[in-house]
Amino acid sequence: MSVSSPKTGNEYYMELDLGGQAMIRTGADAASVTRRGKVPQQLAKDFFREIENSETVNFQGDTANRLVFYSGEILRISVYVNGELRRFEAPLKTFGEAFSYAFNQAKKNIAKLPRVKKFYGFLIAEPLTGEPLEQFRKKASKENEIKNTETYEIQKSKPVFDAIRQPYRLIPLESPRDLKNINDFISFNRLFGLPKLFYLPSTRGVFKCQVLEAGK
Repeated sequence: MSVSSPKTGNEYYMELDLGGQAMIRTGADAASVTRRGKVPQQLAKDFFREIENSETVNFQGDTANRLVFYSGEILRISVYVNGELRRFEAPLKTFGEAFSYAFNQAKKNIAKLPRVKKFYGFLIAEPLTGEPLEQFRKKASKENEIKNTETYEIQKSKPVFDAIRQPYRLIPLESPRDLKNINDFISFNRLFGLPKLFYLPSTRGVFKCQVLEAGK
């Protein structure tokens, strides 16, 4: 998930699984700080229980109306609900007190995890739909014919394959080879974009892929 505050302009990324494995990335670009490790499993269980019980997750209303004049934290969460990956955005306050408590307890413990300095960056893939997808098609079609990259070709680049299998998640790049692998993949498949921001048409859909700096 990513969490932002319209009032302060601050944003951070946080992930947590049922086993307690967690990561948080605060700040931006070269000034970002990444922490990674494991928190008590009960915290993760409490957090996921409140996600499942949340009316905000189970029923998405008009998010735009709820965001007007709101200055608190806004959550953008990707979570599997009944086996289906869903992405939703809503103010923290709409999730209820029980969820807010579980969220803050998890965040407090994840923020205490040790810093990770070995990463060379992160790759994140975002599925394109609606207007952003149409804009991509208009721009990309002017340069080359848009062709889907086959799955067997994507599998040759593990970071890229991991990113589109887990949309919105930060995939760690743990060596310079990962960065070179991505650049070679872009060149070989003649993808539209730049080394740090490119677009991948595939049989799974079209993804906007971005390479982020590792930070401190």
